[in-house]
Amino acid sequence: MGIAKIIAIAVLCSSSSVLVAGQASREASAAEKTITDTLHQMYEAEKRKDLKFVLAHLADDFAEIAGDGGIYHRADIEAGWSDVVLNDYRLSECVFKLMVQNAAYLTCELEVDATYKGQPFPQRFRLTTVWTRQKSEWLIKLEQGTIIPEPAKNALPK
Repeated sequence: MGIAKIIAIAVLCSSSSVLVAGQASREASAAEKTITDTLHQMYEAEKRKDLKFVLAHLADDFAEIAGDGGIYHRADIEAGWSDVVLNDYRLSECVFKLMVQNAAYLTCELEVDATYKGQPFPQRFRLTTVWTRQKSEWLIKLEQGTIIPEPAKNALPK
């Protein structure tokens, strides 16, 4: 094989990998936007007490590992729905990763103004959601909310 053919094959291989990488990047960006938008819509639905919308975006085998260490499933979400009142929320410091074509995670700091059974709810969490694409829709398969403790009132700044 001549040097010209080897160079042509090398150029074709490297340009096709750039195309694949570019396509993967666009796919990841599209997935991130869809998932982030869906998560915001779910919190807005929770504020409106729209359980049907929230459940429509949870996988059938959804599990939540909550700040109290408990593991909750779809039936638990339904059963405790009326106990939680979400007045407002804010997501920040989000990190997204498309792990494979149909699975991704999103982790954010979550601040809430909420009550549980009329009592104040912890305000700050590190929330991690794992999403899977099923029948062309992104659904939450796993969620973990780790409570971020409030600093002590007499603590010195770091």
